[in-house]
Amino acid sequence: MKNEKAKINRKIGIRLVSGICAVLWMIVIFMFSAQPADESSEISGRVSYRIVSGLDRVLQMEKSRGELEQAAEKIEFPVRKMAHMCEYAVLSLLFLALFYAGDAGEYSRLRGRPYMFSFFLTAVYAATDEFHQLFVPGRAGRVLDVFTDSAGALIALLLAGFIIKIKNKGADRPTVR
Repeated sequence: MKNEKAKINRKIGIRLVSGICAVLWMIVIFMFSAQPADESSEISGRVSYRIVSGLDRVLQMEKSRGELEQAAEKIEFPVRKMAHMCEYAVLSLLFLALFYAGDAGEYSRLRGRPYMFSFFLTAVYAATDEFHQLFVPGRAGRVLDVFTDSAGALIALLLAGFIIKIKNKGADRPTVR
């Protein structure tokens, strides 16, 4: 009985921490989306430049500053999209931890569906975030961005499911469906 109560308390703790982290991460995403376009682009440009200059140092290519800036401009768009995918991948995994922790217990009404609910909530948040961007100077809400963000969530959830399935293989506990 005592062991069962400890197990339930552990699940509640995991769900509480996961829920708090999910809300905090949603605030971080919101704050990034609230940046005007020029400010957001400047950050992406600096990150892209750091990537190409880091590669230049590692590969000892010795490119000029102008060549590095041109290379940074070329990768800025994919870097920006990958950042979006990663933001939403993290959010989906936080939601998964929230729902997965209670999946086997009486505290969850989502039995067997934590992946679906995690993906759904992440996609809905991505859509509301794009709507929010309609009101930010220089930004636009794009349906394609919702798909990009949701793709990041889907990839993360598929990887998590694969890892959990491997981890649970041969174990005496049930796998998450």
